[in-house]
Amino acid sequence: MNRDEMISRLEETDEIWDFIIIGGGATGIGTAIEGSSRGYKVLLLEQSDFLISHAARYLSKDPGRSDVLSAFAGLRPLVRQGDVKNTAEISRDHTLHISASGLLSIAGGKWTTYRKMAEDAIDQAIVLAELDFESSATENLNIHGYHKNPGIFNELSLYGSDASLIKKIFEEKSDYNQYIHPEKKSRVGEIIWAVRHEMARTVEDFLSRRTRHLLLDAKTSIEMAPVVAEYMAKELKKGKSWKKSQ
Repeated sequence: MNRDEMISRLEETDEIWDFIIIGGGATGIGTAIEGSSRGYKVLLLEQSDFLISHAARYLSKDPGRSDVLSAFAGLRPLVRQGDVKNTAEISRDHTLHISASGLLSIAGGKWTTYRKMAEDAIDQAIVLAELDFESSATENLNIHGYHKNPGIFNELSLYGSDASLIKKIFEEKSDYNQYIHPEKKSRVGEIIWAVRHEMARTVEDFLSRRTRHLLLDAKTSIEMAPVVAEYMAKELKKGKSWKKSQ
């Protein structure tokens, strides 16, 4: 079955696959071959094909490859529930487990419920250890960077209360106040800030984890990478080999 036939099959049926492998190059192909050789039903697709075929179901105009600016995927930890094999049927909620020895473990969950996960684990630990219960001291504690009205910082609003400190970095050197790329609103000083205060140590750290550029626009991020590498190398005191590796 060729790629177009596979995409058509995916669009026209609710068939359940054991594995859908999206992209991955040679590793993806090898994984697909290994899975099928073990009797699993495997579908191998390129990332852009998968995005386009599914987006077309909901958009009034079918998108093309040129409309895909970037793609990313992630892994979600799921807790096994009996004999359920279809992961779509498994709850994404977290689960607490207490072993015979009294060890408390937590599994599953997701980033958006991290605080509820911690609260449930601590509350259960208090019961297990027979400790005096006290109300949480952090329930209403603002996280770092909180600002009541971050919009006043305009392009730096995502930094919240740190925005004023980043503006001071812009004043250190004239080029620190320049945009990294004409199509993006990030400035060179933000690279310096990420290295000094956010533990950014690679170009990918900055483009993907300190900002969202790589996740939202891969092509532009590739164009930004040399500039980011240049300033990070200076700040980290790295040489040409480091810049090239990035």
